[in-house]
Amino acid sequence: MDVSTPDYISLFLKFKEGDKHAFSFFYEFYINDLYAYGISLGGEKEVVKDAIQDVFLKIYFGEKNFSSPDHLKYFLLKSLKNRLYNIYTSKAVSTSTGLTEDVLGFSVTTTVLDRIIDEEDRVIIKQQVDDLLTKLTARQKEAIYLRFVQELEYEEIAEIMDITQHAARKLISRSLKRLKDDEQRILIHLFTLVFF
Repeated sequence: MDVSTPDYISLFLKFKEGDKHAFSFFYEFYINDLYAYGISLGGEKEVVKDAIQDVFLKIYFGEKNFSSPDHLKYFLLKSLKNRLYNIYTSKAVSTSTGLTEDVLGFSVTTTVLDRIIDEEDRVIIKQQVDDLLTKLTARQKEAIYLRFVQELEYEEIAEIMDITQHAARKLISRSLKRLKDDEQRILIHLFTLVFF
């Protein structure tokens, strides 16, 4: 469902008012995107699932800091990243291991390829994606993922990654320049195969 359709907008307004049906709809609508992003951030499966629940519970019981239907996805992704960061920061402090510069290191895993039926195709595509992704840093992978898989605007990417909008544009541009033209097209095409 497109965020500009009347049904989506109507459900969004009900969601903001606390309607349980609308709440359930948006949970189901975004759960796969949120889960894939959380896993890509390096979160453990159960921790990611719990963090997604935490985000939705916080929304349900009061925090609705999103202004329009087209900002909901961005809000959910940012909230999930913040929640995971808090969880892993807390774990690092409690185990006295100290913090690394990035508590969560972004890494696109291609295990989502289970959606592809043919095993041979799965192996070939997984290898192609993995080969291309080795050329990018964790932050470059995250920026590319947010732009081309989650289809976020540069302003939203900047806020999620805690950088300026100019820096977000530059990061994506440099990431794409790091790949040859053919590799860019292949990576974006493979991303759409893997995640859609």
